[in-house]
Amino acid sequence: MISDDLVQVLVDLGVDVRRTDGKEITGRCPVHVRVVGHEDRSPSWSMNATSGLWICFSCGARGTLSTLVSELMGDQDSILTVHRLLIDSSLTRMALPKDRDEERVAVDWVRFGKFIRLPDRMAALRNLDPDMAWRYGVRWDPDEKAWITPIVSIMGELLGWQAKKIGWVRNFPEGVKKSETLFGADRFTDSTVVLVESPLDVVRFAGATKSPQCVASFGATVSNEQIRMLSNMADRLIVALDNDDAGRAASKRLSKLLPNFRKGILWFNYAGTDAKDIGDMTDDQIKQGTESATIIPPWVLEKV
Repeated sequence: MISDDLVQVLVDLGVDVRRTDGKEITGRCPVHVRVVGHEDRSPSWSMNATSGLWICFSCGARGTLSTLVSELMGDQDSILTVHRLLIDSSLTRMALPKDRDEERVAVDWVRFGKFIRLPDRMAALRNLDPDMAWRYGVRWDPDEKAWITPIVSIMGELLGWQAKKIGWVRNFPEGVKKSETLFGADRFTDSTVVLVESPLDVVRFAGATKSPQCVASFGATVSNEQIRMLSNMADRLIVALDNDDAGRAASKRLSKLLPNFRKGILWFNYAGTDAKDIGDMTDDQIKQGTESATIIPPWVLEKV
């Protein structure tokens, strides 16, 4: 069972696992000392065995399997640290469809590892922090002169990547389903999540402010699986799809599908800017748009 493999991963990381029922894994919080200054004196920590999302009900820390691995292994910058560990533990192979070639996973890892750090001049074109781009796995293909964006599951599996340049977009492997994950979800640790369309806007947002954290749907269409992930990840949602006709239409469709969030749903405030999306905004505009997010959707405000 995948939960058994996940338990072994946690044990190998030094987590004091106390109980598992196939759905939830409980134990002593592995980050308690960092948060409150002393060890967890009772099994206050719980991880969902399917999604890898975890929370400590005592100290309030929360996150994903990916962020936990990164923290406990002392590697905050490489998203692929997790993927490497999952391959070694066989967890990735169990999570993949049975008809997928297992050797292809390792080949994909090797191929992705050959992409280079995003050149400073390319980062500057999108007003991105090169270090933040590296942390989120954004790379550069020097042969194709293309942006490389990893497609990573919430459990930290490297599912593939998207290569993009002007007039050209390719997904590797063909058929990889971006609609089954959210860019940045594997790094999520906050209680409020900001939803954007483009992965590069996630990097831009992270360079402007540390909290809340941002994830991307890989486009204007937000799938039912992505909606489910959002509701499981966070207590509050801020919708920040693109500030154009297509983005507003997508936001309107999304509003009819969203479930209730414990601390509500807000809409990012683009007022006072000509920005099409987060990537067109200054740090101050991003912070202001987040802090002044409203419960009133943008298409309603436009009629006021």
